Amino acid sequence: MKKRFFAFTVCMAALLASFTGCYSAQKDGPSAPASSQTVQSDSGSGAEEPVEIKTYPLPEENVQANIIYVPSPSTGGFWTCAVFNAKTIQAYDPATKTAYFPCYQAGCKHNDASCTANFGGVISGLAEYRGNFYAMIYYNDDTASAFVTRPVSGGPLQILASWEPENENEECRCGFYGLSFGKAYLTVSKETYATEDGQAVSVKEENSKCSLDLKTGELVEIVNDADGILPALYGVWEDIAVYQTLKTAEGAPELEDWLAQQPEGTTSYQYGLQYYEYRLYAKNLKTGEERTIVDESENFVWTADPHKSWGQYVVYQIDRSVYVYDMETQTSEKLFTHDPGWNFYNYMIQDGHVMVIGGTEDTCRAWAVDIADGSVIELDTRGGNVVAFGANYECNGYFAGLKRNSSGDFEQCYISKEDYYRSNYDAAFR
Repeated sequence: MKKRFFAFTVCMAALLASFTGCYSAQKDGPSAPASSQTVQSDSGSGAEEPVEIKTYPLPEENVQANIIYVPSPSTGGFWTCAVFNAKTIQAYDPATKTAYFPCYQAGCKHNDASCTANFGGVISGLAEYRGNFYAMIYYNDDTASAFVTRPVSGGPLQILASWEPENENEECRCGFYGLSFGKAYLTVSKETYATEDGQAVSVKEENSKCSLDLKTGELVEIVNDADGILPALYGVWEDIAVYQTLKTAEGAPELEDWLAQQPEGTTSYQYGLQYYEYRLYAKNLKTGEERTIVDESENFVWTADPHKSWGQYVVYQIDRSVYVYDMETQTSEKLFTHDPGWNFYNYMIQDGHVMVIGGTEDTCRAWAVDIADGSVIELDTRGGNVVAFGANYECNGYFAGLKRNSSGDFEQCYISKEDYYRSNYDAAFR
């Protein structure tokens, strides 16, 4: 087992729907909504106010890769891998509740790359962009990587770039962030390991973030880890990329020593809350110019949720306030401020809305804030201390996520965006 460093444990970020108020802010927002409805909100004051439900089409740029639920603009549903370490994808249409292989060959067994649903290696990241599939795959016992493409309508698999180890004790397992304005954004990695006490132990890692021009095939290194941990990429819009870095505060104890002195169950995430200092910045990939969005002296509130950007927008939190940064105009806008009595927060961005969660150990409240006009819909947590439906993935018209059932357990479900914003979780389906 290789020893790998994880700064945080992954946590679920999720939201809800039911209406208790509407606020406004002056700002420009996403493109025209795909649908718009006016419903009545229960404000709790005895008076009802109209709240307009708006949903938005998927962004055509800053398209992020995934393997669990990959939005499909061409079908209106999702692409997904049936299992982890899969070479083959399936399609799911939430409108008809049907799943199928995107394969057009009679009698195909979907077990090699001649099948249009098979990518020839283990899929580590997949996206649909401008009518084509793009994927990062692992092969040669997961020691080598290739970035591949084929038309969604079918056709042969094409390798755009590949990375193979030069020695037996090396691995090249590269990452795939997504695509924006004709370029793919990749993490190129090489790890060297040695055998100690019968286990493979990592002794050296080299990582860099690169762009790959989809037309010319030019691979350009944007940033590397020569000075420490590779920065996290939040989003890319035209030539502007937003990154987040972290460093350990001066004088902080070592993580292992600190954990040894804490109560049982304490995690590295809690260490990070105390001792990590963050910087969020925008970088012009053509000129190299950087613009600080959040500096290391500010109380940046990190989220484990992967949905940190949507289209041209990036979401982040300082102290109790949640902001969006517009990569096109390079300006920030405060959207929401949490109650000072709350001691936990989370946030994410999907469907042109920033979803924010706050509360205490005993209570949970959640909202959806429209980035176009700042209007706020409070989402129903049904009196619980966790969200009732975690909207973890989106396609046009639907969310996929975890619904809390009557026994308190969670089950994977789908829900229309309109029902989600109404908190009509009983309309969710499997």
